[in-house]
Amino acid sequence: MKILKILFGIILAVVLIIIAIAVSTRMEGDKQFARYTAVTNEALKSFPLKPYLVKAQYQRVKSFPLMDISVSSSTGDRLARVNSLDATMMQFMKMFTLMIRPSWDYNLPVLSVDFIFMPFGKRVYVIEVIDPAKIEDINKNTYYDKMRAEYAKVASLPASTTRDWYKDFLTDFSIHVKAEKKDDELLLAVYKAYLENYLSMAKNAQPLPAETSVKMKAGIEKYVATLLSQGGPAVDVFKKILGPEGQKEYTRTVMFGLD
Repeated sequence: MKILKILFGIILAVVLIIIAIAVSTRMEGDKQFARYTAVTNEALKSFPLKPYLVKAQYQRVKSFPLMDISVSSSTGDRLARVNSLDATMMQFMKMFTLMIRPSWDYNLPVLSVDFIFMPFGKRVYVIEVIDPAKIEDINKNTYYDKMRAEYAKVASLPASTTRDWYKDFLTDFSIHVKAEKKDDELLLAVYKAYLENYLSMAKNAQPLPAETSVKMKAGIEKYVATLLSQGGPAVDVFKKILGPEGQKEYTRTVMFGLD
């Protein structure tokens, strides 16, 4: 009986520790999520965006206890689709996600952001600037140089793994790193700089002739097709939750607004 009481006490202590870690992680994740949301909303104020209604079945995607994702989407002239995701993994890890798919009437890249706030102050920090068409112009190069300077500030952080096919589409200043809670101020500042430079680039972009616009659309179509065929962290999760057809529809209609 005494041994059983000791075992019960140990199990109870372990459970309480796990609960404490989960609650602490969720509270910290909510705090950081709110900070990133505030910075994003403030930066987007200068763009005339209107709400875009996502299909009902994709407004909230749940797979207990793996994922709980709510999608907020808007659209505008230069920014054809702006998606913000409020995601919770395993009920306690928060993820901030933003994706901007520009109109292909302008020579602009896709901006894709994923920040995951994990236990013990661990962070996964991803900023992807996706440029499939690779059409040169002065405006784009100006802001690419500014983003490249921001990339240097986090280049010393441990790199996270990426898929081999990414290199054909991502810019050299796309960020895939692992970080710690102590890096939070730096990470937020770099994100803000990337977002503000991206939006300034969009404001200063000039309309493209029809034949070049076709190349822009083809580049994004190629990227999405490769993403679906080769896989990536987010689309792989959606395949498990929604199945292959649901994954394809979600990626094309919600994430990139192609259909």
